[in-house]
Amino acid sequence: MEGYTSFTCFTMRAAMKKIDRYLGGRLEGYGVSVPQSFVLFSLLEEDGSTLKEIGTKAQIDSSSMTVLVDKLENEGLLERKLDSQDRRAIRVFLTPKGRALGEQVLELASDFNLQLRTSLGELGDSFEKGLGIIINDIE
Repeated sequence: MEGYTSFTCFTMRAAMKKIDRYLGGRLEGYGVSVPQSFVLFSLLEEDGSTLKEIGTKAQIDSSSMTVLVDKLENEGLLERKLDSQDRRAIRVFLTPKGRALGEQVLELASDFNLQLRTSLGELGDSFEKGLGIIINDIE
């Protein structure tokens, strides 16, 4: 019998821990964490999203979203505004400072993504497809 370190889920977790450490270390210089960068990326794609929309897109739990957004708002990177159509909804917008930082960090993340794709070589497309299957098959 093989040990637990041969489990696919263990190997995936070990890889993600390395990725988080590596990317997190690079993002420190910009003053944001990996999850905060995903909030910025989400708003770069769709400024004015709700917390729920951002959380769903960025795969961040709602309990963590408020803390992440609070920190980004305190840094002057984004702001919350009441939705003019639905006063119960709060929309989140990048400030000019947040947009500039988001674009810088997106460039760093894109470079890292290219590094990962290069490391995977010909396996890259199959790997991405396999991850998609896991994401879609596990509830």
